[in-house]
Amino acid sequence: MIRYPLVRLVMPKLFKVFFLSLLLLFGAPPPTLAVVNPLENANNRFGIHILEAHDLGAAAALVNSSGGDWGYVTLVLRLNDLNPDKWQNLFDSMRRLKLIPIVRLATVPEGELWVKPLPEDAQKMTDFLNSLNWVITNRYVILFNEPNHAKEWGGQLKPREYVQTVKEFQAKLKAASDDFFILPAGLDTAAPDSPDTMAATEYWRQMYLADSAIFGLFDGWNSHSYPNPNFSAPPTKTGLGSLTSYRSEASYLSQFGLPLNLPLFITETGWVNSAANDLSNYYRQAYNSIWTDTNLVAVTPFVLNYPSPPFSQFSWQEPGTSEFYPHYAAVEALIKTAGTPKQIQESQLIASTIPKTVIENSDYQFQVTLENTGQSIWNRDDYELVIDGNLTPGSVLVSRVSDTEPFDTVTFNVNLSTGQTHDQIILNLQLKFKDQPFGEKIDQTIEVISPPNLIVRAKQFLKSTLTGDDYHLVVYDSNNRVVGEYNLILVDGELRPVKLYGVVPDEVYRLVLLKPYYLPRQTITVLTGQDNLVTFKALLPFDFNNDGQFSWKDLVSWRLFCFWCL
Repeated sequence: MIRYPLVRLVMPKLFKVFFLSLLLLFGAPPPTLAVVNPLENANNRFGIHILEAHDLGAAAALVNSSGGDWGYVTLVLRLNDLNPDKWQNLFDSMRRLKLIPIVRLATVPEGELWVKPLPEDAQKMTDFLNSLNWVITNRYVILFNEPNHAKEWGGQLKPREYVQTVKEFQAKLKAASDDFFILPAGLDTAAPDSPDTMAATEYWRQMYLADSAIFGLFDGWNSHSYPNPNFSAPPTKTGLGSLTSYRSEASYLSQFGLPLNLPLFITETGWVNSAANDLSNYYRQAYNSIWTDTNLVAVTPFVLNYPSPPFSQFSWQEPGTSEFYPHYAAVEALIKTAGTPKQIQESQLIASTIPKTVIENSDYQFQVTLENTGQSIWNRDDYELVIDGNLTPGSVLVSRVSDTEPFDTVTFNVNLSTGQTHDQIILNLQLKFKDQPFGEKIDQTIEVISPPNLIVRAKQFLKSTLTGDDYHLVVYDSNNRVVGEYNLILVDGELRPVKLYGVVPDEVYRLVLLKPYYLPRQTITVLTGQDNLVTFKALLPFDFNNDGQFSWKDLVSWRLFCFWCL
């Protein structure tokens, strides 16, 4: 039976032309339903299909070479492989290598067939995918593989069932997050109508008959643009079943509601290694002259490394070796774009030691700890913690960002000089990515007060009053950092009060009183913003070698002193 596209049966040609003209005149449908159109930013269309995580390094070397960044990798997620640790580690590795994942969903094989997905699988796989921290904002998901082959759909050709599966998965994924970017299964456009296969055009037509809105559910179009016949045709061949199959598919499906200018993805393509003596020129021609459409997002040939049948003939890596066929180096050398995909930038305040009160004319160092709750890896070149407010120039200095992956924390040191003022200090702290603010903003007001007095009382061993003028006081904070040192002045047996600087009122400090040849005395106390009285125990004259402690070395020094006196 001859099959015709439905539009030819119900829409005269003249009306069809008129309808398409109206679309062009008054504006085409939005190019994407996802949160981010991948073509709004710089995009590196180079990619590759991989099977195992250990191939990521070679994949990155291929697609991010020659000026490239953020190329694409297509990989398969099976229903029996929902291991969160494995997949999160894989995504984290891709984040470090600047690779964008395109995840094709799959069920499980039974013999030579792939089991059909069940309705309950949609929620199960959605929950798993939504539990992962993805690499970029767009979460590219392909809904299964070539269902116009019966062996890919439980041994049956069921376009209507595939439509129901698409609707079930699309609804669950979008309900979980608008960031899921839904792509259809790529079809085998070279397949004929037979007991085991269905021509792609007929499969799509039956999908439309099952639900006329089905092609409006996809955020992009996915194609398997193989150079057929036999995966061996030259790059110059066009139409369905060629390197430009994706163009013919989009044109054909526009009559069934596929939006114009939808982002296009080629997630499988490529020649068998016996197709020509030199595939390098084929790939150069394809990338430089054919795969150049402005709405083409990614091209991920199949497959980087497949060491055994039935697909070893497609492998870019020579089976059983660590070497690659020459076309790997040819594609590696092609000039690429440094992609800038959108990532979710978020942060959360974990801890801050910024006080509510400080003292004038003092220098402070505080810490602010932030957690990276987004998708990007913070680095010192693109990220910074910016502090502003009513500060005088040069009064605040903040440390640089260190490399911080998602769910890791980074602590910033904030150095603040208060100056001679009793005004309030207003601090506004905000992370920025390339001058764009993101994450939790921290606002704090700090009161500035006059320095409080510190009154020190102490005695010397067997003496009722202090003697000498060589007393020294050191103030340590809770991190054992010196925040102040004072030479104390003795007047009539009493140490004159000193003004405290650099301390935070109402926090705990360790105070150490020093005098040459006397053992140090220390006390731990809370220093307030008012007058503070601190009493030390009697100073003991047993530090003969002046090392700050009493030991056998002091006995040796004492004997030498006594011998000298004699």
